[in-house]
Amino acid sequence: MHVTVDRDICCASGNCEMAAPAVFELADSGEVQVDDVAVDANIDTVRRAISECPTQALTLVE
Repeated sequence: MHVTVDRDICCASGNCEMAAPAVFELADSGEVQVDDVAVDANIDTVRRAISECPTQALTLVE
């Protein structure tokens, strides 16, 4: 599994990083970085992070 980010609608709120810090990180540029290797091991927090995204920019691809 991996997570895609629609960078056109991402507002860099940081909700994903707060919900799943092992998977998501906001770069200094404000762009969300995803550690796809960590997705499977943190799937519950990844799902929560996706649901908490205010712009629905995150998608879990199974």
